[in-house]
Amino acid sequence: MSKIKLIIFDWDDVFTLGSKEGYFKCYHETLEELGVKLNPEEEKKRILAKWSQPHREELRELLKEKPELLNHACNIYEKKLFGNAFIDCLSLVPGAIELLHRLSKKYILTVATGLNSTIMKERIIPKFNVPNVFSQIISTYDIENPKNHKPSPYIANKILKHHVVLSDEALLVGDAKNDILMAQSANIVPVVVLTGHLNKKEAKELNVKYIIKSVIQIEKVLDEINQGNPEKNKI
Repeated sequence: MSKIKLIIFDWDDVFTLGSKEGYFKCYHETLEELGVKLNPEEEKKRILAKWSQPHREELRELLKEKPELLNHACNIYEKKLFGNAFIDCLSLVPGAIELLHRLSKKYILTVATGLNSTIMKERIIPKFNVPNVFSQIISTYDIENPKNHKPSPYIANKILKHHVVLSDEALLVGDAKNDILMAQSANIVPVVVLTGHLNKKEAKELNVKYIIKSVIQIEKVLDEINQGNPEKNKI
């Protein structure tokens, strides 16, 4: 395959750890304020059913028996998400800043995330002093048609087109099933990081060749691909 020119990163639980717990906390506290009680397993199931979708769709699923509460629920959730309930759960992967500086000298760096782009740009990037190395950041919130959200290849193809890069010149790094399905649908090489939703067994079941414990190890994968000597499940 061609040498990699562009990297698409998911953000949550790839660079910032604790994102999953932060989202769950915001959804759970929203339900509590509404006086809505779900079995913990059912609550988790409903959240994961719409994972990476805008929060309105997540809340619609959580409140499918009480749709009249949806608008109020969105207001409560947004206060928590844009406040401290979410961001206080986050920590940056050690070494991430140095990694981004190194990668930015060799590759086009982009982000395709379910995270609200306003929160990322105004809260998370300043909090963790993330360098200005991303040439493009696309959030699910920027895509109006739900059919074009992950796992659709739409966002990945949009990034490729914008940068005039072929699919075999790109790499996608994600932690969740929808990230991987999006990459595979767009014919982009997927890399799973084990800091989020997927474990090693689940990643292998998705036919992922490259599985790493942390995004910090991505340079090893890039070296293997660019040298034309890919190795399966390199950790």
